Amino acid sequence: MNATTLIENVCDEHEASAEQVVALAKKYLQNAETSLPQIEEEKFSGRNITLEEYIALPREERRRYQGEAKKLNRRWIETQFKKLDAKWMMVIDGRVVEHGTTFDNYPEDDEFLEFCQKTGKYPFVFFSPRVFAIEENSTAWHKTYEPNDSYPAVAITLAGYNKNLTTAADLDTGAMGCYGDLALLMTNGIVKIQLAKTN
Repeated sequence: MNATTLIENVCDEHEASAEQVVALAKKYLQNAETSLPQIEEEKFSGRNITLEEYIALPREERRRYQGEAKKLNRRWIETQFKKLDAKWMMVIDGRVVEHGTTFDNYPEDDEFLEFCQKTGKYPFVFFSPRVFAIEENSTAWHKTYEPNDSYPAVAITLAGYNKNLTTAADLDTGAMGCYGDLALLMTNGIVKIQLAKTN
């Protein structure tokens, strides 16, 4: 029996006044609210390691450290990005400890290392998928050795440390990934390599 039927039956039997009907409806709704199961907020799953442990890991294990956390906590991460309207965030012990709505306050390498030493933990760092949304722009067509044949190329802008580098990428249908030359990125100030000091 739903609330409407119940209230109508009571009104018919007792010729209740409007005030009594409202009071009865309120009481019914309050009881219904308290009987609903409370939805528990999803918790973050994963353990932060120390900076020293992170440095000691082989490159593949470093990727796995971050990748596994992302895979296990996909829904939690999406929720946090929506709640904070963030483009990036750092997580320690299941809590967002740093985040930003832009990259203006994203920590530089030395600030990041200092943060790790201060907290004693290497944070999980996540970037919003919205950051990597591809905007349509004009596509160039490059000719091949075959007559009347060409393939598409797209302009890609790589950015970091307030510097930009625009280059062209061929849309090769057999390519599984896109790679950038580290020396080129370092020369243009897009990437910095800084060795961590350990005691």
